[in-house]
Amino acid sequence: MKKIFKFCAVVLAVAAVFSLTACSARTPVTADGFKKQAESAGFTVTDNSSTNTSVDKYLSAVKSETGTELVFISFKTDASASEMYSSIKKSITDGTSGNTTTVDSSAYNKYTLVNGELHHTLTRMGSTIVYGKTTSTYKNQVDDFMKAIKY
Repeated sequence: MKKIFKFCAVVLAVAAVFSLTACSARTPVTADGFKKQAESAGFTVTDNSSTNTSVDKYLSAVKSETGTELVFISFKTDASASEMYSSIKKSITDGTSGNTTTVDSSAYNKYTLVNGELHHTLTRMGSTIVYGKTTSTYKNQVDDFMKAIKY
């Protein structure tokens, strides 16, 4: 009986260790990290922070040959980012009937919308938002970028 108990305890401990290894905490990308990653992926990055005083940082990135657009916005608070996430989500969803997927938690949100040929990916992590818009042909550019910044 003691052997079975010890064996079960060891199996349970090993299972706990392996299940926790996949649960790494995500950290939001910084404006510099976004810019560096976007430029290395061939995007032209523009700093629009001075045009919007309600945000800490506002960067846009465009790949003109494919029409792919990326936006990075950093807010002072998570609540402000959450509010903007809801607003952007509403604006890209209004009047459309495409396929959507949603992941929502208190610190992370991800919304994707495929409407005909257009593909939208909107993510919020903490006080940052990253939004990507492209055609279905170049969807992999946005997906690869989101993976690179771990969003």
